[in-house]
Amino acid sequence: MIALPIRHVLVPAALVTAAGLSLTSLVLVRRVYRMLSPGIVRATWGTLGCLIFIVAIGDAAFLWINYAGGPNHHEDWFVGLVCFVAAIFVGLVCNLAHHTAKDVSRLSWLESVASVDPVTELYNRRHIMAVLEEECSRSGGNNTPLSILLMDVDNFKKINDTYGHQAGDVVLKEMAGLITTASGARSVGRYGGEEFLVLLPQEDSCDAWMIAERIRSAIEGAAVVYEGHPIISTTMSIGIATVFGWKERPEDLVGLADEALYAAKSTGRNRICHACEASGKRAVSKFAVGAPLNSEDVAPILDRG
Repeated sequence: MIALPIRHVLVPAALVTAAGLSLTSLVLVRRVYRMLSPGIVRATWGTLGCLIFIVAIGDAAFLWINYAGGPNHHEDWFVGLVCFVAAIFVGLVCNLAHHTAKDVSRLSWLESVASVDPVTELYNRRHIMAVLEEECSRSGGNNTPLSILLMDVDNFKKINDTYGHQAGDVVLKEMAGLITTASGARSVGRYGGEEFLVLLPQEDSCDAWMIAERIRSAIEGAAVVYEGHPIISTTMSIGIATVFGWKERPEDLVGLADEALYAAKSTGRNRICHACEASGKRAVSKFAVGAPLNSEDVAPILDRG
């Protein structure tokens, strides 16, 4: 048996191993690439994958051409060592990036689960109240207007009793889409049960009323279908609270809107009431809400909308 010089064995083994590690890294690069959203970072990983593939092909080509023409032991040792170390380093980096991307993806999913209502796919109560707290702080610091809409699906219990709770979920999901669209994709959350909360930073009473009317009108004209059968027409009652430079608790602002919502329910449903109108006051309330709107104020606003 003819004994081959050690470099004739170790160097090809190092080059073949380097090529194998490089190709294995491509699998990890592909997984990281698929986890990322389209953009500069994803394009960078795509480019890295192409470079790794080119290096692996170049490694194999060097092995083939060099040994076909007779090995040069100085070049062989150097190239083999560099390719082997580089392949290990790239493999470790790609493996670390893959595990990091998995962790980030899981954290993102957990954050979404923690902040999104599973039925309506809107913010849940905890998250929408956190956003409201931020908006209240901004309103108080900058002395800017802030309006909120608290709304409730009329006769929702009747829908559940007549068609079942699954039909009720369909109605809630449909209402969520209509509210989001009609409000211009504002911060919208499911406040609880069949109640929704819309945040309107930088909007005064007139603008808030116009948006509320747009929502009320869209829902009144909606036709909700469940399992091929039309559900009774749904309507929405809406309470508005508008403040300037709010320095009280977010819960107090929601309480004002809740007063208005209760008044809208009590006076016939499918209507809008302002916080001041809810308590029957024509003056500024103890929380300094905006002046109430009357029918003469609303008419030109709706004509503009």
